[in-house]
Amino acid sequence: MNIVFLGPPGGAVADVKVGLASRQLAHALRQRGHMVLLLEQAGPSARRLELEAETPCAPYLGVADLDARFRSHVRGADLVLVDSDVPGVAEVGRWATETARGLTAFWDHDTPRTLQRQAHRGDAARLTLEHLTGYRIHLCSSGGPVPRRLEREWGVPRARVLLPGVQAEHFAPRAQGVRWDLGHLGLLSAERRSLLKPLLLDAAFDWPEGRFLLAGTMSVVDADAAWPDNVKRHAATPSREHPACYGAQRFTLAVSRAEHTPGRNLFEAAACGATLVCDPWEGLEDLFSLGEEVVVARTAKDVLRYLREMPEADRLQLGQRARARVLAEHTVAHRALALEQYACEAVRGGSSGAPTRVPEVLERRPN
Repeated sequence: MNIVFLGPPGGAVADVKVGLASRQLAHALRQRGHMVLLLEQAGPSARRLELEAETPCAPYLGVADLDARFRSHVRGADLVLVDSDVPGVAEVGRWATETARGLTAFWDHDTPRTLQRQAHRGDAARLTLEHLTGYRIHLCSSGGPVPRRLEREWGVPRARVLLPGVQAEHFAPRAQGVRWDLGHLGLLSAERRSLLKPLLLDAAFDWPEGRFLLAGTMSVVDADAAWPDNVKRHAATPSREHPACYGAQRFTLAVSRAEHTPGRNLFEAAACGATLVCDPWEGLEDLFSLGEEVVVARTAKDVLRYLREMPEADRLQLGQRARARVLAEHTVAHRALALEQYACEAVRGGSSGAPTRVPEVLERRPN
């Protein structure tokens, strides 16, 4: 396929390969034989980014610049993919869907937030139903009943699940001295406290001898809250440092973002061979085998039973099995294949607004 991918602004060059989902997916698509042009919004002084020869990446200044320099690319593409983290995504998406002649897809990294914002008409950042139904494919961060809800209640032509994938070469077990009995990496928001409190903070209160870690960006509410003395708080770390952090934990707490929605670090931690303790949510069993690859905890008592009673050999096997599952099903390459299959399905399904020309590359696979 000839693909134009409108992604969010690039980050630090040193962290490109391990920190930016759009560049990872673009690279994986090219490895499958597709032509991919990645467009990233940049400031007026931005220069062309030469980060990976395999994935041409060009900066643009806004919709007017897109229209002036990349209109023909978008019109000629088999698939135009718009990332939900693109600045001004509503305006960019409207231009993309009106300009494109091929398939259009919206990659929604936070479907729960998208759904929630629909109830707040004063939210300037929300996407209206008109914006969302303009795409032929809506790629969700949530599974379970959410894709069908988007189709039936919102009128989205085709909703499919596309979860975060892992670049296995960057996330692997690290030989590291164990410092923590249980750790959590990720956003420490007020909303997330509803899960962190019983599964980590209460467990720490109940086991003063235990060692616990919370690493990530904290909200004002969290920063002012009372914390157990045996919980170490640490600022957010770059993705490239996460494997070492996971390696220093006996168990890693991976909490969901919302119902039917995995947390960002679930697959990353599993790829590093972390022994995962997860909150129960519908759909987790489709990603990992409960009790064999991850364990589930509802209360501090559940957590402490794992921390204090699980034999070391069983603990290590859980992490090894979780990593094997990631390598078999949850890498960025697997997500690129899923996107390719969704595009093929949309073309052959004859859904409303589907392109009249069928990309020939969907008929074959690269050698």
